Amino acid sequence: MPSLCAHSRERCMTVRVPAQWLFRLVLIGAGLVGLQAPPAAAAPVFADNVVVIMVDGLRPDALKHAKVPTLDGLIKRGASTMKARTVEPSLTLPAFASMMSGLPVDQHGVDWNEYDPPRGFIKSPTLFEIASFNGSKWGAAFLNKEKLLHVIKQDRRLLLNVCSSNEPGCNAKKITGDVIASYKTATEGKPALFVVQLADADTAGHDQGWMSKPYLKAVEEVDRAIGTLIKGFKDLGLYDRTTFIVTTDHGGHATTHGTTMAEDMTIPWIAAGPGIKAGYAIKQPVSLIDTAATVMRAFGITDYYVEWKSRPIEEIFVDRAGATAPSGAEKPS
Repeated sequence: MPSLCAHSRERCMTVRVPAQWLFRLVLIGAGLVGLQAPPAAAAPVFADNVVVIMVDGLRPDALKHAKVPTLDGLIKRGASTMKARTVEPSLTLPAFASMMSGLPVDQHGVDWNEYDPPRGFIKSPTLFEIASFNGSKWGAAFLNKEKLLHVIKQDRRLLLNVCSSNEPGCNAKKITGDVIASYKTATEGKPALFVVQLADADTAGHDQGWMSKPYLKAVEEVDRAIGTLIKGFKDLGLYDRTTFIVTTDHGGHATTHGTTMAEDMTIPWIAAGPGIKAGYAIKQPVSLIDTAATVMRAFGITDYYVEWKSRPIEEIFVDRAGATAPSGAEKPS
């Protein structure tokens, strides 16, 4: 076996190395054997802002029959499913409470569907409170129905705007315009978590029937309003750092909803933004309840504890393999 000892005036220790090892050392020196450490995984990409848009009464099949370029664009840019499920009963207030609390109706207790101030507020912590306490996030809620005030209450760190659908001119166009205007004028703290509820489609469904021409027209008007909202975020320089989630509280059939029929229970769920896969069809079952934990995951907030049933939809995130599941949520397998 060859020796690696060279002649020298100083004391030299002979090291005998097998020939095949020496050959490998030569190859390494020549850069022909790649023993470099694997490249580090890409750092997770999180959103600075999250906008949750609840399009009241939006059936998934309406997106096939109406012209919705904005929602189509979000689907192409993000992850989506047209087979998500709402809660029982499939009514606005209980569903909104579930989306905001991450709990089923029998646990958050908001099982009524009208504005009744003596009933007070939801007892469970909501997404706004969790994001504020754990992530120091300021919030903004723009509501199209007064009864949702059973879930959203005024707080110093929350910008609250209610424009009831019963009032003239309180439509999706006005509400989305108010979102941008309010952000521009906010002085104490800029909102990072936005919840926007738009009732145009639901109103048309009750008046003229789900999937009727007036209903589909209302869906198109909501789509345009969401497009205006997104443009506003671009103009403010926030777009590239914002995740948009679009879903609904329920579908509808004839001129009503609230049953366990597929037309009432099946809902769309769309997310697009930093760190979310593009053009991705979600494979796992999705519940409206999962929205809450997914919002926290989009922010990158994992160090929190809350007893809820919400689970982050991990498969939509590009960094899923290295994700850390939030406390109270199952770690992805």
